[in-house]
Amino acid sequence: MSSSKPAVEIRAMTIDDLAVVYAMGEDLFTADKWTTLYRTWDEYEVLNNYMSDPETSLVAEIDDKIVGFALGTVIEKPGTAWTYGYLLWFGVSDDFRNRGIASKLLRRLTELFIEDGARMMLVDTDAENEKAIEFFKKSGFGHPQAHVYLSRNLSKHPEYERHRAEDKRK
Repeated sequence: MSSSKPAVEIRAMTIDDLAVVYAMGEDLFTADKWTTLYRTWDEYEVLNNYMSDPETSLVAEIDDKIVGFALGTVIEKPGTAWTYGYLLWFGVSDDFRNRGIASKLLRRLTELFIEDGARMMLVDTDAENEKAIEFFKKSGFGHPQAHVYLSRNLSKHPEYERHRAEDKRK
């Protein structure tokens, strides 16, 4: 008796998938895991990407359950021959890691970028996300560039405290 793994289907995201993808991202992109995400994961990230780039908004499905997603966009640099595929958001449910799902999503997104004329593919991740960095290196990405990201906690700023005090009085 052979134990076969359920098939992974990579397909275009549909409007019915938005809530599931958003909820999965809420689990994956949390402040306790990634304190310095340069973008915030919110419902608009999913909706805007789906509305503007439906062809590069993908989900991975096993037995009719969404287990991963990739949100990408194609960027054309005006006045040049350069077109970039940019992987904006990428995730696989913790329960389905190490099953090749991320590789299948990345492979399909790469194909779509090439079909759209992309000559280069870009991805970024937190410098401390060693698993992601290793995955992308194994997938052929290289030439990492340092990026300085600064943040400022405004909750101790006098104006913030004044504003909060006014809100409490209302």
